[in-house]
Amino acid sequence: MGANAQTSVLDFTNGQVLTGPQMDISAGTGVPVFATTVTRDAAFGGANKVLAEGQTCYLESTDVVQYYDGAAWASVGTASKVVQMVNTQTGAVATGTTITIFDDSIPQITEGDQYMTQVITPTNAANILKIDVVFMGASSDPENMIVALFVGSTANALAAFGSLQSADQSQVLMFSHNVVAGVTTALTFRVRAGGGGGTTTFNGRVGERRLGGVSASSITITEYTP
Repeated sequence: MGANAQTSVLDFTNGQVLTGPQMDISAGTGVPVFATTVTRDAAFGGANKVLAEGQTCYLESTDVVQYYDGAAWASVGTASKVVQMVNTQTGAVATGTTITIFDDSIPQITEGDQYMTQVITPTNAANILKIDVVFMGASSDPENMIVALFVGSTANALAAFGSLQSADQSQVLMFSHNVVAGVTTALTFRVRAGGGGGTTTFNGRVGERRLGGVSASSITITEYTP
């Protein structure tokens, strides 16, 4: 138990003189702090507990503040915790000619040229994976530049992002996408890009490195508890 954790709830009587430790608990926590729901219920009288609507407490085991709604304890909120973070960053220039299609619901789509991959093994299937992508590149076709995110061998993209650009104009495209892990085995996320046609240059334009600004692309995956 932490320094502020209690095993009982103070119940004063008229005329009672408060001790220093009793005042310290009140001043130090503001609300009763308990290690678990078991110690919370025991402190309020166990099976014979008498609770008033609006009673609050803090649980160390789950890091949540709870309140009694007149019938049961309810949580005010939960604290998401980062479990792990993995990252790949590359400044290498690469080119490709495959088109990345807008509609990722078509099973037969060609995914485009692969530029970045990142593997992560989730620790809990219920956890959330936040994928942050920084893609720097250009297309020789003045149509939309499309950057798509894939997982495993699935042909359909999890998400696709893009913006209008002039021919051969290098640009930086940043986006985030969240998914439920679903498994506790290794997952490979892939970032691919393409334009309306012609050549796509990764980390540059027309096959050359972009001068100034961001000169490296990256994919970062963060696993956290929901």
